[in-house]
Amino acid sequence: MARVLTFVVVATLALPAFATDSRLGGPDADWPEFQFHETVLVHAEVLICLDTDANPGFSDPTPLYFAAFNAAGASPIATCAVEESGGTINFPPDLTGDNYPIVVVLTGENWWSAPQNIDSADETALADYLDSGGNLLIVGQDYMYGAHPTMGTCSGFPFDYLGLDHCYQDVLWGPNTADITGSDGSIFEGVSATLDSANVFISNPFFPDCADPTPSARSGFYYVDASRNGVVIMNETDTFRTVWSGIELAGASPEVFASIIKSIYDWFAGTTAVEVTSWGQIKALHDR
Repeated sequence: MARVLTFVVVATLALPAFATDSRLGGPDADWPEFQFHETVLVHAEVLICLDTDANPGFSDPTPLYFAAFNAAGASPIATCAVEESGGTINFPPDLTGDNYPIVVVLTGENWWSAPQNIDSADETALADYLDSGGNLLIVGQDYMYGAHPTMGTCSGFPFDYLGLDHCYQDVLWGPNTADITGSDGSIFEGVSATLDSANVFISNPFFPDCADPTPSARSGFYYVDASRNGVVIMNETDTFRTVWSGIELAGASPEVFASIIKSIYDWFAGTTAVEVTSWGQIKALHDR
């Protein structure tokens, strides 16, 4: 799967957001400052980590996710330090659900295979994190190809933690836009979006991946142009919640992207509408 990285000056003009706090050599972003005190129970409510192998040909969508989670009400928000080329993600040593209730992992347009993309050490760290009660949003159109290039029937971390039963890699080859629609009964019900790779990528169009959900999971968004295959899968267990996206969600318009992240944040934070299983617990409180 050889994809050519094309470097064009125009791309930097079209993507001014990536000039700050990015791996493209721009100046650091002026992020809001936050203080840690003994009374604060978390180090950061949201931790955003990027795995683009520090490659200047791959865009850094971190600022878009930082802004969207901030608008959704998350605070404080932290980012991982940049890993060295070919290395694992620089997760903090105290990566637990208590310290970081929500972790976001982005691969953007990175399609290179492991260890340049997410590798087994990264998956082990994320598995341990989820076992501690965390919530994970992982977005990367080529996470599956980079980490598991031959995987169809899923196993290991994608199956056990992300709720991916069968993976369909590169369901369409190189479209510039993609239409997705929310699954009925999911947190995205009624939401539709046209994603444009030019809104976020520098070097590549889309190479979307889709998946069938495991019994504990469900589709969040369908990819309209690919027989409505699940391009976003939501998984929930008694311990953790995850959202996997096989396409870059930041390709949506700013308003729609903000609404998608808001829905994910509320679901992770437990502030969505009360689920059926919760009503029994509420009634039990009144019966005492």
